[in-house]
Amino acid sequence: MFYREKRINKKAKIMSLSKTFISLCLALTLTPFICAADIQIATVMPKSGAYKIWGDELNEGAKIAVDEINQKGGLNGEKLNLLSIDDPCSETLALSTAQMLALKKEGKPALVIGPYCSDGLENIAKTYQKGKIFHIVPSLINNQNASPDASGMIKMFGGIEQAASDLFAFYNDHYAGQTVAIVSNADNKNLNDSILQTFKSHGKSSLINAYDSQSYESLDELIDSLNETDEKIILIFDTPKRTGKIIKKLKQINKEKIFITSRYIATPDFFKHALNYLDTTHFIALSELEDKPQMAKEFANLRLKGIEFKGLNIYGYTAVKMWAELVKTAKTTNYTKLASKIKKQGFKTSWGETFFNNGNIKKPLKYAFYKFQGQEYILE
Repeated sequence: MFYREKRINKKAKIMSLSKTFISLCLALTLTPFICAADIQIATVMPKSGAYKIWGDELNEGAKIAVDEINQKGGLNGEKLNLLSIDDPCSETLALSTAQMLALKKEGKPALVIGPYCSDGLENIAKTYQKGKIFHIVPSLINNQNASPDASGMIKMFGGIEQAASDLFAFYNDHYAGQTVAIVSNADNKNLNDSILQTFKSHGKSSLINAYDSQSYESLDELIDSLNETDEKIILIFDTPKRTGKIIKKLKQINKEKIFITSRYIATPDFFKHALNYLDTTHFIALSELEDKPQMAKEFANLRLKGIEFKGLNIYGYTAVKMWAELVKTAKTTNYTKLASKIKKQGFKTSWGETFFNNGNIKKPLKYAFYKFQGQEYILE
């Protein structure tokens, strides 16, 4: 979630996007004939590539919610039908998806959850608004992307500025005065800039230096540069594989280095390289929702059914549930009426009061820090 991995093979990327586009066209063409009488919900998530693990979790969470609602008789008496669309974090494809969904005459989704990557979000949000499709964004976004106040758009959490602020607070509590290196690729430029700005706003610019990992000819050259400096705290937001390798190689050289990275970067590729070198690594991630008082009863009931949440699937689940609660209250899925209701009274559901926002981010969900011990994450 803190990175956007760039494809090295441009031809392979074009072929992948072409296949996805063809699959999308087929899915959107066939959907009205499958369940035309149902309420359509679409998720636009990565089903392939570097982000697949997070897309799968969000999709699974949405499916659990849809199945639960349907087992109880549907939403206002109508069944929900879930359409899953692949979005390999391509701004062009995400916009094309929005345009095709917005233009549908039959089987148009009442709700779209996605895209996962927020590049081009302003145009995507406007497209869904024009097509009168309620839109939920289940990903990290910066304040600039959050600013367009589409009338039927909800941001699940955010933003990059909040992550930077919480990271600085953690640093100040545990490592105040220590020098810091931030290592990131171009796909994490917004996060990189936000962290630098946060240090500057606290008068700590002299304590942090930035390293563009893609400006080095090799990973070893980057490792040498980091080892030659006196920076003890290393913030790394790169691809999973490169992040794992950097931690491993630096730890082999200097066991005293402290690392902070994103829990969402910690995919199997990451652990393949860094697993035995994580004793001084902190992972930043959204705080767990299971302990929220508003959600305790819901989770308890799900556990009785053998359903346990992991990773991001709680956000896919909650997106569907909070929208369904809004629909029940309004007694309609009509976009205009739902948007009007939100505008008049704000977003008031038992789910929404916890971490959802409409328009500009005012009360973003806080980030927490974890250590990885005994094959599990432990809250610090």
